[in-house]
Amino acid sequence: MPSATIDKLNQLKVQLEHCNNDTAALLLKRTIAKLESQLQIEQLTTGSAKAPSKEIPKASQASTNGQSTDQDQAKGKPKATTQQQQATKTSQAKSKSRDNRSRKSRLLSGNGTHRAWCRLPGIIRVQEAEVEGERPVYFIEVDGHQLPLRVKNRFRKKIGASLDIPLMVKCYPQIIDGQIVFLQFCGTAEPTPENAEDWVMIGVWNSGNQRVLVQRDQKCDQSRRILQHSPLVKEACLEKLEGGKLYQYECQREGITVTIVGVEAVVSEEKNSNLATP
Repeated sequence: MPSATIDKLNQLKVQLEHCNNDTAALLLKRTIAKLESQLQIEQLTTGSAKAPSKEIPKASQASTNGQSTDQDQAKGKPKATTQQQQATKTSQAKSKSRDNRSRKSRLLSGNGTHRAWCRLPGIIRVQEAEVEGERPVYFIEVDGHQLPLRVKNRFRKKIGASLDIPLMVKCYPQIIDGQIVFLQFCGTAEPTPENAEDWVMIGVWNSGNQRVLVQRDQKCDQSRRILQHSPLVKEACLEKLEGGKLYQYECQREGITVTIVGVEAVVSEEKNSNLATP
């Protein structure tokens, strides 16, 4: 066997053991399978070339000719078997890749109970694009701060009628290290006692990174997007939180800083339906 090919094969196997990317792992597996197939074919070819030739008695020439035909057919089988093995490995790798993607984007427990949006007072401003064709830049003024406001196309007309007016803005926040980084626009409401500021989130607690994992309701959003928030947490609340469990988080905002000041365990709708099933 060529030593260079064997060295290359060993290097690829080492790379595969330390590979964390599904696509790269699949390509490595395909390359390894091709090299193994090539080496196996070369081994069979080299072995048959080195086999000593013997004189065949005339009396058994006829039977030997028949056997040689069978042997020739048998020699072709390893190649077909190798191709089948390679196809099987490729199929298994694709299946494993699909399983990994499914596992990463799986729905969290308590689907339908999660909540990420907030409602806060502010004034929406817009900065028109300097270059024709580019989108305008929106932001919201909150307590002297200007926070980026992302607006989807379906809200363009609605937000156009909400500019430069003090309103209660309904939006999805992105909170990192206790600070609001940006907001995604969902709607507006008149500032009334019924539409006061609201900062209640519901989601699974990630104890490792001290984050709130909030999943959009699948009935309203099929994208399965999971929002990760890391607000500040009061020590008394932190003691009550357990990783992987669903909670309702009562929050307070000061400027652009959001702090969890109260927690309450939540039983998911899925568990409730299971309990109600006879």
